[in-house]
Amino acid sequence: MTAARSFAEAVRNRAEHDPGSELVRLVGGPAWSAGRLWERARELAAGLAAEVGPGDAVLTAVPPSPETIALTTALSLLGAVEVACPAGQDADAVQRLVRVSGSRLAVVDPAHLAAPDRAPTRVVVTTPAVGHVGLDDLVAHPHPLPRHEPQPGTPALAVPTSGTTGRPKVALLPNGAAIGQARRVQRAMGYDDHDVVLSVFPWQHINARHAAFLPAALAGARLVVAPRFSASNFWAEAAAEGVTAFNFMGAVCAILLRRPPGPLDRAHLVERAYGGPAPAWLVEQVAERFGVELRQAYACTELGDVATTGEELRPGAAGRVVPEYDVEVRDEHDRPVPDGTVGSLVARPREEHLTFAGYLDDPAATDAAWRGGWFRTGDRARLEDGWLWFEGRGTDVIRRRGLNISAASVEDAVAAYDGVAEVAAVAVPSELTEDEVLVVVVPTERELDPAALVQHCRDRLPRHAVPRYVSVEASLPRNANHKVLHARLRERGLPPTAWDAERTLSTTLEEIP
Repeated sequence: MTAARSFAEAVRNRAEHDPGSELVRLVGGPAWSAGRLWERARELAAGLAAEVGPGDAVLTAVPPSPETIALTTALSLLGAVEVACPAGQDADAVQRLVRVSGSRLAVVDPAHLAAPDRAPTRVVVTTPAVGHVGLDDLVAHPHPLPRHEPQPGTPALAVPTSGTTGRPKVALLPNGAAIGQARRVQRAMGYDDHDVVLSVFPWQHINARHAAFLPAALAGARLVVAPRFSASNFWAEAAAEGVTAFNFMGAVCAILLRRPPGPLDRAHLVERAYGGPAPAWLVEQVAERFGVELRQAYACTELGDVATTGEELRPGAAGRVVPEYDVEVRDEHDRPVPDGTVGSLVARPREEHLTFAGYLDDPAATDAAWRGGWFRTGDRARLEDGWLWFEGRGTDVIRRRGLNISAASVEDAVAAYDGVAEVAAVAVPSELTEDEVLVVVVPTERELDPAALVQHCRDRLPRHAVPRYVSVEASLPRNANHKVLHARLRERGLPPTAWDAERTLSTTLEEIP
């Protein structure tokens, strides 16, 4: 059996090798064998073949499910480029995706995309909707499949991303990027045919596709798909499905820790989880309470995994740099810095077709992201003995009194305070022309003493990094992958109800010893 070169070939190889083995199921739903998934993908491909061929772009707005994975397999089999549209996009965002990708067709779940009638292209719906052709209507009239020989460099997926500047862009990924990331995740996690992997993320994100489904397919494992993340049901579902590993991003693990301790905390088979970032305290608390080892990674849409954690664990570290990439940390003059020094993270692939091919309809942004063959991630990190430590997004760096402050380091200090459930640190304008530090805190109880929190930070942070402002709020803004939207908090500015340490304590934070 030849090695898979595309999403479709990964499914086909599994189906040919072990057609009766379960490959995927929706939580609580029936099992789909590898053979069934492949058969359904071929049916969908034959139905779509009248309108879609190699190189054609097809926008999809669909929830995670076995049927959705069959659709992605079908588009890969046809050689089409899937344009992954996140849930809840407004008409303007959908129109932009269609325009920059040149999508000739949209396959839409009406509940997943508002106003499908306004999509500026032909729409096919996955569930019956008045006035629209259904996907099964196409399946009922099959056409011969086009001749298509996938290659690692063949474009396969277009996915929205903030890229390195925070400005929305659409990254085009080839087959090699998907298969390469899946193999790196499989290698790091050590998956085999005994594993059951749980994914709680939208199918539009590469975490669900390239870091959950494809590694499971390649390893002979099974994927369990949850329609959404539910902290209250998480451990019950994991136990019922026999889950041995799950993927995490953003605050998933922190949210799980917020739940009251219960009998299901250890009544499961989960051994390890893949994702990040996770500070050392989170790694330790998840292991202590749930018995789960957090294997971190540093990844981005454009590159996939650049550093991964295998069996050797260093709490707080993103992992060892993978052999497929060269990685450097550089200063503001673009010069490499010594081990242990924080700077800007850049990476260079050692093989072809591991990375994105560019940002659609944005050659200037593509050119700006690369310099001399190195991709500038826009993130801050440090390297120590081959291990990568993530130090925060470059756009989250706060500059105060002439010094840079990592938002991630402030958040780690605040999160360690008893009574804090969630935290985000952002810059707000200072009367001294640079930035002040604002921490937006979600408490575990109704009452939280900002003065005590700041005193806690004084004991743990350099004095220039101690927050001046504390805003106690009910929740943090997040995207569909549960990542905190720091940009939204920065754009909002200083809340009028924020507690001011300098005013309240009658001292300036610069005088803190």
